[in-house]
Amino acid sequence: MTTTDPTTFTDALIAFIVADVALSDDPLEADTDLVVTGLVDSLGVVLIVEWIEDRLGIEIDPGDVVIEHFISVAAMVDYLRGRGDCTVD
Repeated sequence: MTTTDPTTFTDALIAFIVADVALSDDPLEADTDLVVTGLVDSLGVVLIVEWIEDRLGIEIDPGDVVIEHFISVAAMVDYLRGRGDCTVD
């Protein structure tokens, strides 16, 4: 089981999205809707999933890559907390 401080993980995930994934320079907060704002497209979601897997040493089932889990950074963190095989708190 991997443990990561949530603020550090959240901040790192936001920084990754802003630097490597975001399609615009719009501000990004943990609760920003990535789809409605157009900040992230489907390829961006794939990049985010790969980053999370590498960062936490886990595998995310393709069936779990749904809008409810990846609509915002906060939703991603909630999803990861609920998995049981990694801790981001």
